[in-house]
Amino acid sequence: MRPMKVLLQPIGEGDWQLLARLAIRLPHLLPFVECQVSPKTVSLPPGAVTPRRQWLANVLLAHLSVPQGFDRIVGITNVDLVVPPFNFVFGVAEISGQRAVVSTARLVDRKDEVTELRALKEILHELGHTLGLSHCPNPTCVAAFSNTLADTDRKGPKFCLKCYQQLLVSWQQQCSDETK
Repeated sequence: MRPMKVLLQPIGEGDWQLLARLAIRLPHLLPFVECQVSPKTVSLPPGAVTPRRQWLANVLLAHLSVPQGFDRIVGITNVDLVVPPFNFVFGVAEISGQRAVVSTARLVDRKDEVTELRALKEILHELGHTLGLSHCPNPTCVAAFSNTLADTDRKGPKFCLKCYQQLLVSWQQQCSDETK
């Protein structure tokens, strides 16, 4: 099975140091992943901001394209995201697709390590969706739904055994389909 190549793509202003740390940590939690940070930022799409000064997450998602040589792209932004009818979202992904977006706007803590861990959890969560994973009922699994920051803090940065096995099977199947 070949590695899944993930590109972290800054959207708007990017915290390059945070992205570099996330790219290093991600493969430790998903060993079949290789991760890089895009050297260029993508601008925020015009017309995607709401009157509440939130950005439409699905518009940002559609604004991303997976570059050649990569399997997944995760847009990282510091603007607040929304998917109506929700009040906000930490991120969004194409289920069984290739694109995801995560916002750090509501994840920031005075301690950089907390912000980094929260962002890492949300990236892993959204990558799980791109591999077809639905929300896990186990509140400590990174695939559990986060409705609040407390939910994000409560869950760990790892997938439970059941979810991890589903991720592996999904990625192996995609690799197998490529060789047919």
